[in-house]
Amino acid sequence: MLRRFRSLVAAGVLALACTALFAAPAGSAMTFDTHLYLSKKFPAFHGKVHSAIHFCEAKRKVKLFVMRPGNDKLLGVDTSEGNGHWKVNISNQLASGVYYARAPAFGSAALGISCRADRSRIAVVD
Repeated sequence: MLRRFRSLVAAGVLALACTALFAAPAGSAMTFDTHLYLSKKFPAFHGKVHSAIHFCEAKRKVKLFVMRPGNDKLLGVDTSEGNGHWKVNISNQLASGVYYARAPAFGSAALGISCRADRSRIAVVD
């Protein structure tokens, strides 16, 4: 009787451990806001990715767009540095227009971290 009780307790503990092991990553994912800044100062076009944690700032893909009727045009892509700074060189294409940048969502399932996407304010070039 005692042997059977120990087996049941061991099976129950094992079942709880397996449940916790497989449920923890899904429940422990943390999502952080991202703020993408596009500077209006020289040189055009640069800015910074800012977040509450460093993981969401470094090595983020940033895409620069110019607004066009019907379909915005992608002008360039950069990856942010360790401090969140980014710069897209488009010196030959600089023209009047309305520009903005996007940082797509980013994350790591292994770390349980998710960074939200963001769009910068617009920059008008005359």
